[in-house]
Amino acid sequence: MKYEKVFKTTLAIIGFPLMLANMYSNKKHKVSGLGSLVKINDRLIHTIDTGRNDSKYTVILDAGLSCCSIDWYYIQPKVSEFSQVISFDRAGYGWSSSAKGKYTSENVVEDLIKVLEKINAKPPYILVGHSFGGLNMRLFASKYPEKVAALILIDSVHENRYLSSEWDAERKNIHKKNLRLFRLGYITSSIGIARLLKQPVGRKRFPDPYQKYINYIGYNPKSFEAVYKEFFYSEESAFQLKGSKPLKKELPITVLSSNNNDISWIEHQNLLSNLTNNTIQIKADNSHSIHLENPDIVINTIKEVINELDKKSPFYPDESFN
Repeated sequence: MKYEKVFKTTLAIIGFPLMLANMYSNKKHKVSGLGSLVKINDRLIHTIDTGRNDSKYTVILDAGLSCCSIDWYYIQPKVSEFSQVISFDRAGYGWSSSAKGKYTSENVVEDLIKVLEKINAKPPYILVGHSFGGLNMRLFASKYPEKVAALILIDSVHENRYLSSEWDAERKNIHKKNLRLFRLGYITSSIGIARLLKQPVGRKRFPDPYQKYINYIGYNPKSFEAVYKEFFYSEESAFQLKGSKPLKKELPITVLSSNNNDISWIEHQNLLSNLTNNTIQIKADNSHSIHLENPDIVINTIKEVINELDKKSPFYPDESFN
């Protein structure tokens, strides 16, 4: 990304008046985050910690590529009624600080485990990941199996989606097109082209009062850097997961799949549905963002997973974490 940074800086100098106008717009729309900023090393990670602190489990929510904690605006309050819930903004997204250098799933997991330790969010964890977030949560479960009670994948990507060796010509063209789009957004982010075109990072529309947050974080230059980095290093993230330790065969996993009829997507959902001997698949009549289109199915799934865990033998987390 060295050359992109040079182009971005050059464009900002050439379009200095536009850069000042964009800085003014960002300042005008600035709003505080919904949670708190947790300091890890030299960066801040925006974290929303809600719900019952006396609950047996801690539910952790990770959004998809280009999205942040706002994506769980309906899910988190409802799940908080019966469990502790934590959502967070990966580096650069939302109100979190940008990461220096590359940022992969491995970095996400490293950040998250430090945040959980800092805020004293004790295991066992129920990990919930949407799309790219599912990739991250699977890696977390692989690295810290003793802390994870269950895994819920909401139309999650499979690592093969980002492995170039698995691509056909069509998939290769789609990847190149998306990479060019994210690169362009990153390079032009300082001069506010995206705001002029009304093309924020993440969702365009949220119900009130959440739209005001998108009007700020969706056009922040660091958000464009975050999504470009995430996509740029997606194959490395996929290799990290591919080379990780297999999940425990008894780990409960629920795969919530959309109505996407793309052959490769269906194949990948089937692969996810065979991750462990205790994996079930639920096919929803919704498109990719099931948690926004049909939040009740996600809430009920989390509740059901907790109920099933309670029926089984107690979960004893690693005491060294406490």
